[in-house]
Amino acid sequence: RARLSSARRGAEARGGARRRDSLVRRADAAMDGASADDGGFDARGDAESDARGAAAKRPTNAFARTKEKDPYKRLGIDADATSEEVSSAFNYLIREHAGDERGVEAIEAAYDKVISERLSTRKMQKGLRKMKKEKNKDGVDYDAPLVQRVKAMFAKPDQQTLIRRTMLYVIISGWAIAAPATSGPAFQMACAFGTCVYFLNEKRGGQGTLGKAFRDSLIALLLAWLVGSIVPVYIPLFPQGVAPELILALFSFVAMWITCTFLK
Repeated sequence: RARLSSARRGAEARGGARRRDSLVRRADAAMDGASADDGGFDARGDAESDARGAAAKRPTNAFARTKEKDPYKRLGIDADATSEEVSSAFNYLIREHAGDERGVEAIEAAYDKVISERLSTRKMQKGLRKMKKEKNKDGVDYDAPLVQRVKAMFAKPDQQTLIRRTMLYVIISGWAIAAPATSGPAFQMACAFGTCVYFLNEKRGGQGTLGKAFRDSLIALLLAWLVGSIVPVYIPLFPQGVAPELILALFSFVAMWITCTFLK
């Protein structure tokens, strides 16, 4: 009985040792597998990091016309390009320079400016067509505001007044032409200027209007001198023997005739 008990304890001890060895081997195998998995994960992480670094180091196709002020030149198109050409140029540049943030902003700003200008032009043309239709419909001529303002400053006189003042300035002009060249048309200029001031003052009622009549006559005289000094140089209106003083006087007579006859 004692030998049987001793043999049983020996068998149990050997079985426990074998189980411990098996558990140790399994634990070692599990640790080796975990190490392999960690190595694989690290390798994948390193590969992804390398890929991101390569993408970051890849050169960007920078947009070279960011400082170009003309939106059409910035987009690389002509000013008369169609809407389809504008859109095609915009889409192409956005694709080509997608990595350049400043370039993309410059392209978008140029595109927005072109579209805004074209919308404004279209609205203006639409408004002009509408006014033209209204004019044709109502039978009323439409003039620009500046033309309307200029027209409001002048009025056609009656036929008798027109004939009298025309004859007066024709006589003064003939007198200046017939006068000797040595004396010049200074006296005729003074007569024409004084006549213009008188007619303007009379037309406006003569109550505190003398200063304005003098001012308007002086402006007409200065403009006539300016035009008479420039136009004959480029347009040969007079023979070569005509003195420059006489040419200025003739232009002045015409300007003062218009002023005292048609100006309100």
